[in-house]
Amino acid sequence: MTTDILPRARGFDRVKPTPVNQGEYVPQRSSRYGDGYVQPLPGERHALALEGSYFIFHNITNDASTTLAGHPAPVLADADATMTKPLIFMRMPAGATKYAFLDFIEIEVVTAGGSGTSSNWAAQIDTGATRYSSGTVETLTVVNPNMKSTETADLVIQAGPVVVGAESANARNLGFGQIRAAIEFAGDRTLFKFGGEPANGANVVAGAASRHTVYLPPVILGETDQFLLALYAPSQSAAGVYKVRGGFWTR
Repeated sequence: MTTDILPRARGFDRVKPTPVNQGEYVPQRSSRYGDGYVQPLPGERHALALEGSYFIFHNITNDASTTLAGHPAPVLADADATMTKPLIFMRMPAGATKYAFLDFIEIEVVTAGGSGTSSNWAAQIDTGATRYSSGTVETLTVVNPNMKSTETADLVIQAGPVVVGAESANARNLGFGQIRAAIEFAGDRTLFKFGGEPANGANVVAGAASRHTVYLPPVILGETDQFLLALYAPSQSAAGVYKVRGGFWTR
């Protein structure tokens, strides 16, 4: 004899159901037509922040000039398939039990580098022993924006004149490109967006500070996985100074 199981949900699409304490069973919620709600009504990032899974990162200090300088002369050879000088280096430590999903990175130019003939970027992922070798760098501040959450993130983010060792056999280059066909300008902002729908989001003005958008594929970092982002400019002779901020979530 066949036993039919008829799942049922309580219809709440015009009023809120009564909240219950954390850890208690709650009836499934649906519209009056039976459409199930599978996530809280706030947007994706609000829902992630509500459960304590969303994090932001930024420079250690907020000052007029900022001390986060890049490499004095990062050129193509420092950021090609054998990347050695990223500006940003991220790594999940050994023993990490969650994944980090990168959301965005915004880099603002405070002081432009000197003598470069164009502004370019390159991105790479790798795994295994840490690639970090040397460099006077900042370990960026990571913040949970949910004041009611005590969750912390495993992802460690370093920025500055990072020097890294040779990539492993598992390294993968995510892409590279030109930001502008000239030296960067103070006030330039480049937004690296992970997993978004590719679109033309740049607003480049010749000879003036501009907004740039670079769309990258989804990047998911597990135990010992690493993300490297380099900025480079042919013939550059002086380091740029930057403000960096970004976001990611863990699951």
